[in-house]
Amino acid sequence: MRMGLFQLDFIDCRTEMEAPVEDVFSFFQQVERWSTWAAGIKRAFRKSDGPWGTGFRFVFVPALFPMPLAVEVTGYEEGRLIEWGIRSSVATVIHRFEFEPMGEDRCSVRQTEFAQGVTAVLMRPMRQKIKDFDQRLATDLQDAIRKGLHRA
Repeated sequence: MRMGLFQLDFIDCRTEMEAPVEDVFSFFQQVERWSTWAAGIKRAFRKSDGPWGTGFRFVFVPALFPMPLAVEVTGYEEGRLIEWGIRSSVATVIHRFEFEPMGEDRCSVRQTEFAQGVTAVLMRPMRQKIKDFDQRLATDLQDAIRKGLHRA
């Protein structure tokens, strides 16, 4: 766990799902549906047309902040990885989801989020709230898959 003055981890967790990795990955990309299964997200919508990939943009309104967060996908691998955030010489904040097959009808999703640079210092007071939000997102995704929402 990174906890230096200029680095800060919010979460690093792996959640197992009873569904094929392709189904979970596809379901997760349906950003417009996030608020229907994720308790911590009030609203979410696409800013980009077309398929997901590096550069894809979307907006979500977390219950944790009073304003929408506009993000851009900074890393993408079909069926395996979705990452968004910012990387610069001054600040870095990355939220990453890695989708791993565990057989034909089972997978895991590893969620990590961290900040580096000045942003890590500025976000330190929010660390626990962001960690709780991220953990709830993992649990809500697992519950949505368990309820079969990925098939709807």
